[in-house]
Parts: sequence; structure tokens; C-alpha cells
Amino acid sequence: MIRPAGDDADPTPATARRRSRVKRVLAATASATIAAASLMFAGALPAQAATTVHTYAPTGVGGGTTTSPDAVSTKYQVQVAGTSVQAVKYAQNGNNFDIARFASDSRTPTITVTLPSTTINTVNIYPARYYPAGSVSVSADKHTLTFQMSADAGLNQAIVMVNGDSTNASGQPYLAVINDPLEDPAQHPNTTSASDGSGVNLQTGVLNFQQFAAKYLADHPNSGAQTAPAATTSSMAGKTVDGTAIPAGQKTSAGNLVSASSTNVRYPNVRAMAANDLTFALKAAVDTIKANPTALNTLYFPNGTYVWSGLLVNGVDGSTLKGGKLKIYTDEGALLQNRIQAYMEAFEPAVGIINSSNIEIDGRGMFDGRGVANYRADSHDAYRSVHQGGVMVMHSSDITFNDTYVRDAKQWNYETHTATRVQFNNIKALTPYGQPWIDGTDFASGQDITANGVFTLGNDDAFASGHYNPSDGFTPMASGVWGNFALGTSTPDIQGYVNAAGAHDTVADMLGFDSYHWDKADSKNISVSNTLNWSVGAGNSIRIGWSSWGYKLNNYTFDNFNSVSAPAGGIFTQNSPKPYPRISSIVIKNSSFDTSRYTSGPVRLNGGNGSTQTITADDQATYGFAPNPDGSGNTYTYTKTPISTFKLDNVWFSQQESNSSPLNGTTNVTMNNLTVANQPVQYTGQFPLAPSGIGTLTTTYTGANGQTQNVKAGALTNGDTWVGAWTGDQTKNNSSDLTLITRNTGVGLMGEQYTTGSGDGKLSYIQIPLSSLTRAPSQATLHLTYVGHRYSTVPSTDTDQLLVQPVTDTTCTGGGTSCPVNTMTWQNRPSFTATNSSVAKSATFNLGSTVVAEGGGTHQTNPVDGRDITVDITSFVQNAYTAGQPTLLLAVGNAGGTNHELRFVSSEGAIGTGKLTNGTAEMAPGVTVTP
Repeated sequence: MIRPAGDDADPTPATARRRSRVKRVLAATASATIAAASLMFAGALPAQAATTVHTYAPTGVGGGTTTSPDAVSTKYQVQVAGTSVQAVKYAQNGNNFDIARFASDSRTPTITVTLPSTTINTVNIYPARYYPAGSVSVSADKHTLTFQMSADAGLNQAIVMVNGDSTNASGQPYLAVINDPLEDPAQHPNTTSASDGSGVNLQTGVLNFQQFAAKYLADHPNSGAQTAPAATTSSMAGKTVDGTAIPAGQKTSAGNLVSASSTNVRYPNVRAMAANDLTFALKAAVDTIKANPTALNTLYFPNGTYVWSGLLVNGVDGSTLKGGKLKIYTDEGALLQNRIQAYMEAFEPAVGIINSSNIEIDGRGMFDGRGVANYRADSHDAYRSVHQGGVMVMHSSDITFNDTYVRDAKQWNYETHTATRVQFNNIKALTPYGQPWIDGTDFASGQDITANGVFTLGNDDAFASGHYNPSDGFTPMASGVWGNFALGTSTPDIQGYVNAAGAHDTVADMLGFDSYHWDKADSKNISVSNTLNWSVGAGNSIRIGWSSWGYKLNNYTFDNFNSVSAPAGGIFTQNSPKPYPRISSIVIKNSSFDTSRYTSGPVRLNGGNGSTQTITADDQATYGFAPNPDGSGNTYTYTKTPISTFKLDNVWFSQQESNSSPLNGTTNVTMNNLTVANQPVQYTGQFPLAPSGIGTLTTTYTGANGQTQNVKAGALTNGDTWVGAWTGDQTKNNSSDLTLITRNTGVGLMGEQYTTGSGDGKLSYIQIPLSSLTRAPSQATLHLTYVGHRYSTVPSTDTDQLLVQPVTDTTCTGGGTSCPVNTMTWQNRPSFTATNSSVAKSATFNLGSTVVAEGGGTHQTNPVDGRDITVDITSFVQNAYTAGQPTLLLAVGNAGGTNHELRFVSSEGAIGTGKLTNGTAEMAPGVTVTP
């Protein structure tokens, strides 16, 4: 016999695996641009073993629902290993993404995407680090693209951008590919129906919510169960707020049930529930499980559509149930959809785990928060709208999410508040709209939080932590609340204010804690791995420390964290505006950051400076600040300590940024094996830092010999080329060549004055960025790696030397005022006259025995001599810095010998998929400096 729940559902709202990749093959540029003449496949993809592809059931179909609300993409047709997979159009507020989701037994399936109405001109796949040029093929008719998901990425997702890139934040739409692992059958419950049709099977321990809810609503229709809040004495009655006395005994207004289609509904008015609203049925189902702890432990949602106020589990200790855990399972076709919430101040996240423990949520159903619709139904002033997200874990412990998918969240996608031992595995949260406050994962506070496998589309920070008490503006004593009701003026709206306070108290009563106590403990041991995050309109890639209210933030680890399109900045720690949080260790490894939209440095560290922080007694008693450690509640102070450890290891940044990354108040900073713009960071100028108050700063890279080396003070070239005087070379730009060439015609000291005839003179040009310099250096040295010389008839013992002179690309041989590196030719190059007093010279060196044949590409597999040829260019750099030049352009030639045609490694020859076979990253042209 089934015991009834302890009490009926309350009909009235409350009143008051990733492996370490230390050495990764460096990717070339990630933009696969399809040239107009390229009408055939770029190359065949490798053969694969047969792939099992599982296509998901249509969302929401089942249990009497016959049509899915999902709209099929009109832009993309997708196949995975030959199996058609439907792409769904996400267009609740604009159409920034279509989504193709499937499951397979391969982490590297071949994906084929056809765009019948779109001509493919460019393709970019993200994370760009793992999808270099050549990883995508395009059909002859330029309507189909094919690629293989990257094994090295270690991700279940990829973002495909056609005819756009990460700088185009919205409106394409783009395609997100989700390749779930095949589901573990052990997660699926026994779905045998109860013989009495109640949905409650005491033999299997499973409550079938679809069956249970049908019976519950038949017995308890919402039309009879729902009532509006009654007038109650306000918690603010008898108090004075900003000079306005709230009368003793002041009551809130009595509420009314209003039409579900009403807009801007404010507490105590409540929207009338639809007949199929399952909010009360859910509470009754949870209560039934709690009332039968030795028999029941699983809440099961078969395929179908469920409309309610969200999956709210409050006050459940799963350890008391059979098996020691409450399991919640959603079939892959289940659509768990939020209604338009009861009133604008109501708290109705898509999933809320509150005051609970030992709960596991499995299954591949869809949680739909209907955030866009909710914003449109009600205005959402911060003072009258409690913060709520997609999935919220609050004051709970030992919670696991496996494969959970939420879309269209109202605010943050996934969040934790005073949560302990929470695991998120293979989770997705796709809200690709310009909604406010749509963070990806925001673990505001918590301890031992692990997220492994995360895909989020949002509008704000990809990851954030330390955002304590995000609804403090919703509290009765917040100035925004009483200010909006004109308290303290001659015409205060006392009734409006009291009703607003009543809305706050109702949420606090439901949660069991008020808005100042969402977060009430230090945070520590937060680990995030194997993630892909995209943002449309705001936010940082990683932000830690905002408004942490004096609590500590300790030990954050990010492994294979991949951020795309964040517009504000990269890795940002904050120590304001609320009391400094004393951030400790932050480690980021094997990760990638798309910097294309950053408006600030890739890294902004702001640690403590040793000054004193004060937390008053009122801060603690009224506003939920970190309590006095001695438990007294008295005013206390603590030291704003520096961040103890900050470490970047094997981290990739898509572009060079001209602005420095400020590092302040940190004890130990370590940066090892960074990559910027597909170049390993060997020079400080590639990743300019602005350190202040740093205890120890270590920047290293792994050289070609496998040894760890210190990053050199200086800068890598950001552009190089050679130009030739021979008739066939005069109009060519060679900035993509793998080598730089010099050959002196003898007309001018460097051969720079040659104009006509049959001469075969060659000059090279190298551009060096100076933006990382904070002062003129005491010494500067140009480094070029010698490849070899052209003619085998020239003795290896012949000697030569390099000549270098600064030039400008605004005074050109063609008479023009523009001849930049990427377009210059012999006919249109910097015009200059070299003299013995104007040039800098290398030491003499012998030509050696390495011979490199004539030709632009035939030397790719040749040996490389490898000698480092250096030239002292101190005065050139000093003069350029003093003049405020952002770059220094150098002309490079050799001193003599008409048959001395010399080659040196260019930046393209040092790195990339098409580099010199024997070239290494350390061979790229650069300048070292001594401060």
C-alpha cells in the first residue's frame, strides 16, 4: 500500500578525463579561408572505423504531446558519419545559433554540413587552437563543408562559423555541434509501470511522474487548489526606513489571481495557473517519495512535455532513501519547461536544488527556463526581481548532475551558492541571447565543486566565482528598494514598499534563508575542465572575486578551458567593490582563449597589497558579510593578502594584444609554454606584462631540445619579407615565404640603389613591435637564424656579414607613402640610402657548407645551418622608443660577394603546418633587450 505524502502539496504561495598536454603540437592559423578558385576538396579526411550515431528523440513528444516545439534549422543540414542529424533553430531572441546534437561512440566523428542557400566563402571552427587551416574541406559547389572532430581538443562540442568568425558576435546564425558519449544504460531506471496506474512502483522504487501527475491533477485540479496570498502584517511594520516610519501593524495588500496573459504582475497578485501546470503535482511527488523512504528513490520523467515553475527540490536528504540517494531521471525526449512565472518577483529557476543532499540528476531530457518569455512578460527591475538562473544548487551537498541540458535560462546558466561536493558531468547550458546576466558557469560560492565537460552559450562571463549574494538589491533595506518607493520624501509609497518587502520575504520563506545569506562560507577547491564557452555581448572568460563580502576564495583549477568571443577580457580577478576576498591559488592549464573581442588585457590580476580591511558589526548582522572568526559578531579587521599562486601552463591566446596584462599583488606568478597568435612565447613582447607588487615572476618555454628556458626580454617579429630586383621578382611580395633572402648587387652599400638591368639583388625587411617596452633599453640585439647559401661553387670558407638599417614604410621607392611588409615589392619598398655610419653590422661569419637551391618552396626540406647571427641595433631601438614609434622596421642585407645569396629563417619558416621541416620556433627573427 502506498503511504500518502506527509501533507498535500501547498496550494498557496508562501507568505512571509582529460590527459595532460604539457607539450602540444602548435596549431597554425585556425581560419580556413576558401579561395574562390579552390573548387575541389582540399584533401581527404583519414579513414575511420564504423561509428555508431544515436539521434535523439524529438523534444517534448510523448504522454499525449504529438508535436515538438523545436523548429528545424533552415540553414544547416548535418550528417555525422553518414547519419542525418537534425539541427534545431535557437531563435527565442534573435538567431545566433542552430544546434545539432547527437550521441556517438566516437570522439572524432566526421561531420558533414550542407548549407543549401549559403555559399561558403570562409569557415572557422572553434576552439580555434584545435582546428587549424586545412582541417576543413569544402565541396566544389561551395555548399558543403566536412571536418573531423578533434581528438586533441578532448571536447564533446565544436562551434562552426561560416562566413564569419568570433569577432561577429551574433546574427549569422552559427552551428553548434554536440557529440555526447553514448549514454550509460546503468543510469536508466526500471520503467516498469505500477500495476494500479498510480505511477508509483514500490517494487522498482520508481515514481513515474507522467502517470502520477495525471492522476494528481484529476484529483486536485489547479483551479480549486490555487489561491492568492492573503494580507499579512509586514516584517517592516513599526520600523523606520530612510526617515519614513512604516506604521505598526502595516499589512501587505491582499493578492488577486489574474489572467495568465497579464503582464507586469507584481506580488501579491499571482497569475492563474493553467490546468496542466504541474507545480503542485511535483511537490506531491517529492513528498510521496519522502514518505516512502524504504521503497522509493527515483523520480522518473518519460518522454513528453512538462510545464511548471521548475524542478524545485527543497529539503530532501537522499541518504534517507533506499540506496542512499534520490535519483531524478529525464528521458531524452522529455521537455521540462518553465511557465511564465507566477509574478515578477517569484523565484522559479529551471532547476533548483535547495537545502538538500545526496541527489543525482541523470538523463538527456531538456530543461527549458523560458527566460526570454519571462523577461517579456514582466519588467525586471533589480529591486523587484529576485535573481534566478537555469540550474541553481543552494545550501546543498553531495549533488551530481550527469548530462543535464538547460536552455533559455533567465539569468546565470549554472550556479552554486554555499554548496559542497557538487559534480557537473557533461553539462550543457545554451542561452545564446542578449539577455542580462547570462553567465556560463557561475559558482558564486562553494567547496569541492567539480565541472567536467561543460558547454555554454551565454551573454556574460564564461566562468565566474565570488559573486556572493546576487540578490542583495532585492532586500527591503537595499537603497534601490526604498528609493524606488520614494521613502524619505514627502510622498512615500508605503504600500508599494511593504508589498515589495513581502515579495522578498516570500522568497526567503520558500528558500529558508534571505537574500543576504545565499552565500555564507569561504569557497575552495573549484575545478573546471574540458569546457567550451561562447558569449554574445558582455563579460570575461574567467572572473573571480566580485563582491565576495569578505569571504575567502581558495584553490581554483582550470584544465582544457576554452573561451570563445568574450568581449570584456580574459582572466580577471577583482578585489572590489565589496570587502577583499583573499584569493589564493589559481591554476590554468591546457586551455585556449579567443582574444578577438577583448577590450582589456588577457590577464588582469588584482591581489591584496597588505593594507587592512574592516568588516563592521552592522555589515555582519544586516548584510550577510563574513562573520567575525571569533563568533562574537563584533567589528574586526584582516589583511588584504596577495594572491598566493597564479599559474598558466600550456595556455593559448588567439591574437597578440598591444596592451599589457597588469599583474598586481601576487606572491608567485608562473607562466610556462604560452602560445600567442600561434607562436610560442619566447620573447616578453609577445605577451607583455605590467607587474607591480609581484613576489616571484617566472616565464618559461620548452625549447626544441626539450629543455625549459626562460622567456627572453625582447620581441618577436610581427612581420617579415624579402624583395628581389630580378625581373621575375620585382612585383612579388614574399611575406609568406619560409625564408628571408639577401644578395648584394653592389649598387649602394646594401645593394639598395639598384634600379634597372639584369641584377639579382635581394633585401629582407623585418618589423619588430616596441609596445612592450617600458623604457629605452640599454642594449638591443637582432637575432636571425642562418639557413645556408645558394651556390655550391662558393667555398664554405667564404665570409660575409649582415648590414641592418632602420627604414620607414611611408617613404617608398615607387613614390608612394605606403609599402607595408605584407604588400611590399622591390618596385614599392622602403626607400633608403645605406652608409657605413647608418648601418649596424654583424660579426663576420663563414658561409658554411649548407647549400639551399634557388626557388621559393623547394628549400622546405633542406637542412638548416642553425647558427644565430646577431646584430647590435641598440641605437635603432632607443631612437625609435624615444620617438614613440610602435614598431621598428629594419632593412637587412649582406655586405658582399656577388654570389653570396644568403637565406635566413622567416617567421613562417619557424612555425606552422607548412614551416621548414628542420625549422623550430626558436629560429624566428626577434630582438632581445637588456633594460
